[in-house]
Order: sequence, then C-alpha cells, then structure tokens
Amino acid sequence: MKSAILSAALLAAAPVVLAQSQNASFLTGLLTTLQSANLTSLISATTTFNSSGVGQGILAELSGGSPFVIFAPTNEAFSSAPSNITSNSRQLSDVLAYHIVNGNFSNTATTYPNVTLGRTFLNDSEVVHLEGGKAQVVAWATRADGHIHVLNQKNDSIVVNTTTFGNITINIVDHVLAVPQSLQGTVPTEDANTSLSQLPTFLGAVNVPFFNSSSNSSSSVSAFNLLNNGLHGFTFFAPNDSAVLAAQSNLTALASNSTALSNLFYNHLINDTTVYSPEFVGQSFTSAGGESFTFSINATGQYVTSGNTTALIIQPDVLLSSGVLHVIDRVLINTDFNSGAASSALASATSAAAQSTTETQPIGFSATASLSSAASGSGTNSGAGASGSNNAALVRFAGPGKAQMFALGMTVVGVLAGAFITVL
Repeated sequence: MKSAILSAALLAAAPVVLAQSQNASFLTGLLTTLQSANLTSLISATTTFNSSGVGQGILAELSGGSPFVIFAPTNEAFSSAPSNITSNSRQLSDVLAYHIVNGNFSNTATTYPNVTLGRTFLNDSEVVHLEGGKAQVVAWATRADGHIHVLNQKNDSIVVNTTTFGNITINIVDHVLAVPQSLQGTVPTEDANTSLSQLPTFLGAVNVPFFNSSSNSSSSVSAFNLLNNGLHGFTFFAPNDSAVLAAQSNLTALASNSTALSNLFYNHLINDTTVYSPEFVGQSFTSAGGESFTFSINATGQYVTSGNTTALIIQPDVLLSSGVLHVIDRVLINTDFNSGAASSALASATSAAAQSTTETQPIGFSATASLSSAASGSGTNSGAGASGSNNAALVRFAGPGKAQMFALGMTVVGVLAGAFITVL
C-alpha cells in the first residue's frame, strides 16, 4: 500500500515529464520495478527529485530509450545517510544525479585495480568544477571478494543486487553514494599503503605565483591550496607517505631552490585535463612542466614514468570535485621545465575542454575492451582523448568558456613557475 501511494504521488508530481516524454507507462514501469525491489525510500526521494527542473529533465532522458545505469540505494542506505542530504532538496537532487550514469556497461567487468568509470548526470557548478563544465564521474570495480564496489566512498558501497527495466540497469547499493569533494576533504589517511597524510606538508612547501585578473592583484599560493580550491580540471600523481619519506633527502636538497621545487610539483600535475586510469593505456601526456608522462602495465600493476623515475600507481582514480588523484609509490624526481611543450599542451587542453560531448560508454576504452588487452597498444595522442585533451600544462585556474565566465562572474587566475600569466 505504501509503495502504491508513493507511486501515485510521483506520477501526480510529474506532469511536465509525462507531457514532454509522452511516456507515462515508462515511469510507471520504472516505479513498479523499484517497488518490487523494495526501494521505497528511493521512490520517495525521486518524488522530490522530480519537483526540480534538473530532475524532470533527467527522468525525461531516462524514458528516451538509450541505456543508463542507476545505482539505487536500499531503504537502509537512505536511513543511514546524513540528514542534510535527505532534507535539502538541492543536495538530494545532486546526490540522485550522481547515482545515474549515461551509457551501456553490460559488457564491462573490471577487477580492481582496473576500474570502470562512467559519466553521471551531476553537473551542478557549485559542487563540480571539472574542465569544460563536464559532469562528475563515478568509479566501480570488482574486488577480491567477488562483489562490485563503488570506489572513493568513505562507507564501502557494495552492489548487493542487480535488476533491469527496459534500457536501464539498476545496481542496488548498500550506501548512498557520496559526491566527490575537494582535496582537503578527500585525502586518504586510513590505509598505510595509500595514506597521503604527508601530502599537505609536501605541497605546502611549494609556493606558486599567480595573478588574479578580477582583483588585478598578484600574490602566491601554496600548491596544496591551488589543488584544493582553484583548478578546474587537473590530474595529480600523489606520492604516498612512504614515498615522501623515502625522498626526504632529495626534497631537503631542493628546499632552497624554489624554482626546482615548483618544477617538481608541476611534473606531478596534468593541468586543465582530468585523466582517469583507463585513459593512460598506450598514451603519453604532458605535465604542467612540459615534461612527458608515459605509462606501462604488466602483471604487477600500472606504472607512470617522468624523467628517470617510474612509480607504481597504488590507488588509481581518487575522484575530486575539480579533478582526480592517482596515488603512487615514489616521488617523481624531475625538475626539468619545457616552456614550449607546456604552452602547446595548454592550448590543446583549452581547445578540447571547449568541445561538448556526451559519453555513453566506459571512460577510456570501449565497452567490449579490457584494460589488459588495451595495454598492448601504444602511441602518443596530442589531441582530444576519450575524456578530453591528452596534453595540459601551465598551471592555471581554468574556468568555463568566455560567455559562461562573464555570466557566472568566474575569477580566472593563471599561474606559471617564475612568471605570471592572465587567462582571458
């Protein structure tokens, strides 16, 4: 009876969606499927979701016949979710949008540390700051226990059952998924192997000059604050605690050379492009210091090389509101800087970020390919990759396109080792 009441309430609240999609039977069927799975709390949350323009638009898209994946929290998951999520309609809409992935993933099965990533519907500019206004992604993989786990969650989120309705795969999960946060709120410290408790100190020792075009002022900011607050789209290879401690003698030697220390930071960073681990295979990327990142994969894992240092990627795809971290087991000791390569890469990244695409398959490789089979490929791609440009450099605060910048009143800031640049 309760499910029937909730179903009727949602249908009554959905005149716009039903009028636009002319597919009331689709929504009714979806609700019936959710009811059969005893997901009554999700039905109730969807009623609130459907009261917003964003929610109505997403539900209309779901009825269009294209494939989607929904991560559907159980009733128990909703009951244990933070109250600010369930009581705040905007936050609830953001969270539900993050549970819906565009595309067909039925032929994709990855075993960790290989990861499947899909683009969600969450693109609220207050909580997502990726390049080109891209929507946030979600990552999942099969762990050693044989279950699919949604990654980057403080509460281990497991797919406990799967059902389907038409074009939609419904993965039932035992926790409400948390939306990726800033670096400050995400740095992992629990696991000794992947702990980044030294990272704030490591990055805090690096000061980056920048010019604020809105206030017409120049100052400097620590590399940690830069990654935490400023960039719109970045990839950072973050040395774990053991790596930082092992490189202490090198870091101490660089402490008196601010340029070399800044270059070391830049050569852990891909600017203006968020690159996820499946996109590394067979590719070369350019760092913010103009140096090449190359990648390899074998039975022991996936590796990144910069200069003469190769590091194992211990934990890939730590998702952030404005980019992604990949935890590595060594500091990449490379203090070279190639301004020409950096400038070229930034131009390529900026152009790629301005292109609008809809991703309907796993990020980085096709729905039928595995990471291991893709690893046999090789090459360098200086243009747009599966998720944007494969080259990005010259650290800057990257915002939306010009029209969006003025409309949103964005503060655009550019930074470069040893010099200031203004991004218009």
